[in-house]
Amino acid sequence: MNSLGKSIFLVLFLEAALSNCDDEKTYNTPCKRLTYTIRNQVQAPTFEYSLEIPFCNQSFIRIMERAVDENANYRFTATYFPSWGYFIDAINGVKGFYTVNQTWWQFLKAPDSMLPVGVSYYYPDDGDHIIFNFIQAGGH
Repeated sequence: MNSLGKSIFLVLFLEAALSNCDDEKTYNTPCKRLTYTIRNQVQAPTFEYSLEIPFCNQSFIRIMERAVDENANYRFTATYFPSWGYFIDAINGVKGFYTVNQTWWQFLKAPDSMLPVGVSYYYPDDGDHIIFNFIQAGGH
């Protein structure tokens, strides 16, 4: 391998190593905390759980994954769309069906502010309180 090839290899190796360190640091030594609440008062099984969770410069989908790892009350399924990111299909088995009964999961910053982006593109601040609230239009 010539010196240019060795240099390119070294740069790529260092970039990979640094990104791994950043991932480890992000997960293992969080620098911020938020409260994450999931709430369903619309259909059985109803529930409300809140969890204080540490994080560091992560999109909310990664924080949701961490919540699943840390607490059995947090489960979700999601679909990934390349142009839009992740769409949350269900939380704790409760799935919204807007076209059938006008139910869906709201993605909020407490107390009741709709977030302008989805879970793939929302990067919370220290002390945020993020809520997924299952609702039905018209309160049926």
